[in-house]
Amino acid sequence: MCGVAGYLRIRPETAGPMAQSTADRMLGAIWRRGPDGQGQWRSKDEICWLGHRRLAIIDLVTGDQPMSNEDGSVWTVFNGEIYNYMDLRAELVSRGHIFRSASDTEVLVHGYEEWGGDGLVRRLRGIFAFAIYDTKGRSLFLARDHLGVKPLYWSWDGKVFLFGSEIKALLVHPALEKRTVSHAGVAQFLVTRYVSRPNTMFERISRLPEGSWMIIKCEENMPPRPVTYWDVRYDNELQRVKSLDEGVDALDRLLTQTVEMQLVADVPVGAQLSGGVDSSIIVALMQKALRERGESAAVKTFSVGFDVEGFSELNYARMIATRYGTDHHEIQVGFKEFFDELAMLCWIYDEPVGEPPAIPTYLMCKKAKEKVTVMLCGEGADELFGGYNKYAFDQYSRYIDWLPGKIRRTVLRGTARLLPFRARRQRSILEILGLDREAERYASWYGAFDTALQKSIMNPDIGSAIKDHFIDHAFEDILQGCDSRDSLNRFLYCDIHSRLVDDLLVKADRMSMGASIEARVPFLDHHIVEFASSLPRQYKIQGLRTKIILKKLAERYAPNELIYRRKVGFTVPLSRWFVGPLRNMVNNVLLGERSVSRGYWREEALRKIVMDHLDGRVDREQGIWVLLALEFWHRLYVDDDGSESAARRLQESIRTESSSFSN
Repeated sequence: MCGVAGYLRIRPETAGPMAQSTADRMLGAIWRRGPDGQGQWRSKDEICWLGHRRLAIIDLVTGDQPMSNEDGSVWTVFNGEIYNYMDLRAELVSRGHIFRSASDTEVLVHGYEEWGGDGLVRRLRGIFAFAIYDTKGRSLFLARDHLGVKPLYWSWDGKVFLFGSEIKALLVHPALEKRTVSHAGVAQFLVTRYVSRPNTMFERISRLPEGSWMIIKCEENMPPRPVTYWDVRYDNELQRVKSLDEGVDALDRLLTQTVEMQLVADVPVGAQLSGGVDSSIIVALMQKALRERGESAAVKTFSVGFDVEGFSELNYARMIATRYGTDHHEIQVGFKEFFDELAMLCWIYDEPVGEPPAIPTYLMCKKAKEKVTVMLCGEGADELFGGYNKYAFDQYSRYIDWLPGKIRRTVLRGTARLLPFRARRQRSILEILGLDREAERYASWYGAFDTALQKSIMNPDIGSAIKDHFIDHAFEDILQGCDSRDSLNRFLYCDIHSRLVDDLLVKADRMSMGASIEARVPFLDHHIVEFASSLPRQYKIQGLRTKIILKKLAERYAPNELIYRRKVGFTVPLSRWFVGPLRNMVNNVLLGERSVSRGYWREEALRKIVMDHLDGRVDREQGIWVLLALEFWHRLYVDDDGSESAARRLQESIRTESSSFSN
């Protein structure tokens, strides 16, 4: 697990070779992804430069990158893990390829020679983002794993092509010296709390979509176009099961196999244990795999909670840790720890931090780094098996679809406005069910504001730069790729290709790699995704009951007390902090001249949102966080140079504007 970066001179006559100082800065920007070393390679004609930061996981001695084939005609830099690399290696050796290392990386260069780029990625099982440069064809091949677990960003201007594991690596290059904020990105972040691929918060910087590859050729005029090599399919008869019990058995076998594959490493491996169903199953299967191998060592587990009553589930994590005798470690986060890490996490994240739990997750990963280098986690299970309450609530939309759209909105939203301050969740459900368009509802379930507030707060300059319904049109584009007409499948498909890849997996990647930890995600092995997509809806959702089959499987590994408790999720006590120790910061940062003068927001609407919360009229916790995250991001990456030292300057400015706070 590492960080990669690269450069290709598309027009050699108009662009010079990569300057060594720039190359060093690009790799320096992502040093946390690979603190164990770095490597660089240049083609003899200076057309291509490849850079790599290494976090050593497999083949600690001979696995350095960039890595080439036997004659040096094909070179690669790679971020991730190929879990089936031993099988692929054996096949390639049988075809005459000679390997010089024991790493999974070398499979890529020989596989590219043997099968070509598309043939290679279709054989891979793992999490990956890599680049392969073909010196003979002067072409660069980029690919990203099936679900987009590992990130890959790129920029093309017709003269040079840049790529990297994180945006900050690209920003140090002179080709991106002028940074232009995407108004569409600002608007979408306000609505969904993330920006959908291929877009980012910057013009001229894109991200390669999940399950895609693309080729960039020297002296080619056309910008590169991603090609999809894999997608989720629901119309799949190959893996149909005849009963729920048969499905549970099949899922148990698949997950067991996947966890066993993902335990392979030459460094210590642990697990994130939240106390929920998903991570509990993973820990149980890890411990079972170790016992079957004859290993006596206990799984190292790590949990995080808050020192505020009602915001910690550490007791459930302890329940699983005790049951399986894990080597368990806990970290408890309070206001001070959260505040002290705020600016640094904004820097690590690259884009605005849409998920506040990212900060305690990072603190847990920092603690874990003292013991392990790899951690397995339960990310992705909810999007596969229908684990969120929103999936259940959205099913009730069909009972009111007969209502005319205007009446539907008026009745449900009018009712929502009558609810008290603390009824934020119920208010949100009614407001979203008031939307009659499928894509608009899906886009709004995780929104920071309802649609009326979205329009009222955006400055006309932002609004004029985007089209009406531009966000739900983006979701419509995603839904066009879904092969199912079932509303639940369509919602799951939309989440997999939007919030999961562009929000939750970004959080998981940045927070783990920010602490130099590799996070592995067994539920997002594409074989398990394909199995989940073949299941009928009643194995996922029944009425308000969620994640039916996974909870049935969990009964084999965890107590019912844990499995069937009310789902709380990992939330941060921001609402309390905003009216308490962070009150001054909210006031001074959001309502200060610096924020207001950006031209993003209408000042009166912004002031009303802030004061509604601080005065206890309406709980606007999520909206206030989104506005703060945008402001902090702008100060780091637009007002300042986006460096690690800029993060320290941001932290000092936050302290100053907070003026005083108390625990």
